[in-house]
Amino acid sequence: MSSVLSSRLVRTARSTRQTAVAALLALAGLAASRSASADTTHVVGRGHTLQAIANRYHVSVKAIEEANPSIDPRHLKIGDTLTIPGVASSGLNAKRVHAGGKEGEKPGHDEHHPAKKPTTYAMRSPHPHVVHATRLNNGDAVTLTTADRRGRVPAPSLKTMENLMRSSGNLAHPPDPRLISLLGIVSDHFGGRKIEVISGFRPYTPTQHTPHSNHNVGKAIDFRVVGVPNEVLRDFCRTLKNTGCGYYPNSTFVHMDARSSQAFWIDYSRPGEAPRYDAPNADADDSTSDVAEETDASSMAKAPANADSDSDDEPSAAAPAANPGPSAPAPGSGSSSGASTAPKPTIPGAAVPPAAR
Repeated sequence: MSSVLSSRLVRTARSTRQTAVAALLALAGLAASRSASADTTHVVGRGHTLQAIANRYHVSVKAIEEANPSIDPRHLKIGDTLTIPGVASSGLNAKRVHAGGKEGEKPGHDEHHPAKKPTTYAMRSPHPHVVHATRLNNGDAVTLTTADRRGRVPAPSLKTMENLMRSSGNLAHPPDPRLISLLGIVSDHFGGRKIEVISGFRPYTPTQHTPHSNHNVGKAIDFRVVGVPNEVLRDFCRTLKNTGCGYYPNSTFVHMDARSSQAFWIDYSRPGEAPRYDAPNADADDSTSDVAEETDASSMAKAPANADSDSDDEPSAAAPAANPGPSAPAPGSGSSSGASTAPKPTIPGAAVPPAAR
């Protein structure tokens, strides 16, 4: 009798354990399904765009907009908190079985079609400290050395860049040697690719948006690197010590200047518009409306360096093709800024532009 009772108790205990295990598995499955569609939050930082945020979390821009009906997608503010819907599924444990894959494989694994390696634009320069530069609005082209054996910028290179960076009114100002060194660092980082100069020296005018622009004293340059997206150029410039970096997503260039501290700003304006900075009190050095030469650059293939961009920023809007012509220097600006007026100098190795320009 006692043995029969013991047998019944054992069977009851086993049944109870099986029921408990089944219940736990069901709860685990429910939790997993909920986490797969869970929402998360994202705090908007400097330079963030809705497209970049969507790419980061592998969701659509429309999904973010629908989850945040109160936001203005074209004017995100630093510090805003966005709800990102249904993103936890992309972060599930790699041991789950993915479509077309096997257990334990990483997301997107396909032995027949390996994942594409991320594009990199950094490469070793075949000729370190050598810069190949072109002035985009007139075709002048130069090759110069940015460092001698002592690490100093050679005097002939300073003179060459002074000529290349002259204003649209043909005024010149000696460039800051450190600015030329920064250009050499950029050139070396991107494998010696050609640098296209949009604007260099600009004499002071009462209408410029920045009262004390580094362009007025030969310490700033607006440029791009052939074959390198401006977003990539921007990110590298931001790593340089004591350097001002300006990004213009609706324009054709990145601004870089030599200064005593770090600075970064974004200007969403288009050529000819008043600046629209990403943050108040931005330590900006110029505005697209100050760059008369940019309309010449815009009339060519707009920012060809960006054509192969894998960047997660929003695509830039096309710039106006109108050419307002060169701006006249302010009276007396030559004496106050140290600029000199002279017949257009001939740069060794440079293409002489047509007289109509």
